Amino acid sequence: MCGVAGYADLDGRPADEMLARRMTDLLAHRGPDGAAVRVVSAEATAPTVILGHRRLAIIDLSDEAAQPLANEDGSILVVFNGEIYNFRELRRELEARGHTFRTRSDTEVIVHAYEAYGDDFVSHLDGMFAFALWDGHRRRLILARDRAGKKPLYYAWDGRRLTFASEIKSLRLCPWIDGGIDWERLPELLAFGYVPWPATLHAGICQLPPASVLVLEHDRLVGPRPYWDLRFASEDEARRIGWPEAEDTVRSLLRAAVERRLIADVPLGVLLSGGIDSSAIVALMSSLGSSVRTFTVGIGDEASFDERRFAAMVSRRFKTHHTEVVVRADATELIERILWHVDQPFADSSALPTYLIARAAREHVTVALTGDGGDEVFAGYERFAAALLANRVPAAFLGPLGPVARLLPRTGGYHELRQRVNRFAANPQAPTELRYRNWVSLFDEAALLRVLSPDLRAQMDGLEPFASFDRALREAGSVPLLHRLLHVNFRTYLHDDLLVKTDRMSMANSLEARSPFLDMELAGYLASLPPEMKATPFAMKRLLRRSFEGVLPREIVRRRKHGFGIPVGRWFRGELRAPFEELVLGSGARSAEVLDPSGVRALFGEHLAGEDHGGRLWLLLSLEMWLRTMEGPQRLEPPSEPEVLVWETRSE
Repeated sequence: MCGVAGYADLDGRPADEMLARRMTDLLAHRGPDGAAVRVVSAEATAPTVILGHRRLAIIDLSDEAAQPLANEDGSILVVFNGEIYNFRELRRELEARGHTFRTRSDTEVIVHAYEAYGDDFVSHLDGMFAFALWDGHRRRLILARDRAGKKPLYYAWDGRRLTFASEIKSLRLCPWIDGGIDWERLPELLAFGYVPWPATLHAGICQLPPASVLVLEHDRLVGPRPYWDLRFASEDEARRIGWPEAEDTVRSLLRAAVERRLIADVPLGVLLSGGIDSSAIVALMSSLGSSVRTFTVGIGDEASFDERRFAAMVSRRFKTHHTEVVVRADATELIERILWHVDQPFADSSALPTYLIARAAREHVTVALTGDGGDEVFAGYERFAAALLANRVPAAFLGPLGPVARLLPRTGGYHELRQRVNRFAANPQAPTELRYRNWVSLFDEAALLRVLSPDLRAQMDGLEPFASFDRALREAGSVPLLHRLLHVNFRTYLHDDLLVKTDRMSMANSLEARSPFLDMELAGYLASLPPEMKATPFAMKRLLRRSFEGVLPREIVRRRKHGFGIPVGRWFRGELRAPFEELVLGSGARSAEVLDPSGVRALFGEHLAGEDHGGRLWLLLSLEMWLRTMEGPQRLEPPSEPEVLVWETRSE
């Protein structure tokens, strides 16, 4: 796991090695074990190409595996972030073709695969990766990302320079990059809590889409070109097999996925939430003979958000060495540090506990397996079941639910029934897909119009804030409803929220996170099965639960879905109230230029009165804090961790 940065200048200007070193130094958290910058092409008639790398040593800790790493004659070089899980099989195949390896690292297979397979080489790689490869013979620079988009890669292209980096902050150091804010992306940010790929909130900076390749050659940029897509089966295409066969196959594929992710020359552990996904990983890791270290985080003063009891249950079953982290934090102080690592406003408040559990884990291990992706491939979100139910219930039956919801108590807990019934009953006449879009939106269209400034409000039709969702839905085609929603989720929320959170918060602590559930062989198999094997209106993750019945404790297998969250709604009525009023509602609010202060104030008032706008307020607070950081030069180090942060650990 590493950080990469560099650029290619078609005009052949002298390479700025000092700038490249500053770009890579900004990524030191991604690679504390080594740094290198190399000018690989600087002839007067050729592009100037410079490659930078920060190293987190995981496989082959020797200096020989340092990057940039080259082929036999040095004509092809790569800087690489990630892991190639099938590197041993690829190495054997490439050696049989006559290629010579000088390291034991997984990185080296990339340059030889490029030599052997040409432009199709990326499709031979199974792993999580983002890399830049320079072909000195053909004078071309190739950027590529893995299929799910687990590893980030950003770039800027001005027609003569292609600049790239693992994180936006490195690109902002370059004087030829705009560095301003792309306000047209604000409605998208508010709609979903993130800016969908390929855009960012930074003018002139894009993110390379997942499963894509970008090539600079012959003085032009080609791509991004997709090389893969997860295709969900239609009714006619779905595999019609029995439950026993499907359960055996799932256990076998997931076990193999876990085993591939145990390859490392450093200590490993598991981030254990107490849900079925991470618990299944612990079970499989234990069955493979590994001594397992597990880590969990809880919210000490909010029982409905605290999963430590379930994690401890799994730890006892499999006799893991278990560490608990109890979070009590001045959240405002930590938001600033999180924003430095994410580089953009970010609505997912679970980044905070993710950061803390990664910090705790890094004290003991360098690699941690996670349950990320389990809900994406096995259909684990309650919104999937709600959509399936909504598709069957006539609109006339939903009308009375609104008044019923208003009679239910406000609990502020994770599974508050009042809020869920309200959302389910809204817009009963709308198509199911549109209702689902409103469920996954942080600000739906009406809420957007309420908080945007008059200028942005007038441009709403042209800005199309929901275009990423609508595009993914069209791409899904005429497959069953659940498969359409799984496709949308895989192409939007997984990539732009969940994987961003895990990557930035783990790498902020120099911890590598690996996701067995996002193994592409497993994901492809599940996508080929009938939707009812994954979820129905009243049962989610059916196949996963059946596959681990008897392996995991009964309470874990039958446990209701519980996301990794914090009581942000209550915090905005308590410790976050004053910071929000001062920063967002105060006279010096920077966001007042693009938001309607009266609409924001009304939203906050409703929250104080009992409505739950916690997620929206978290985003607005992070937007305001991010705007303040954008006023000066790029900060070269993250804000210090607040001294007021209190956390406790307990090991077993």
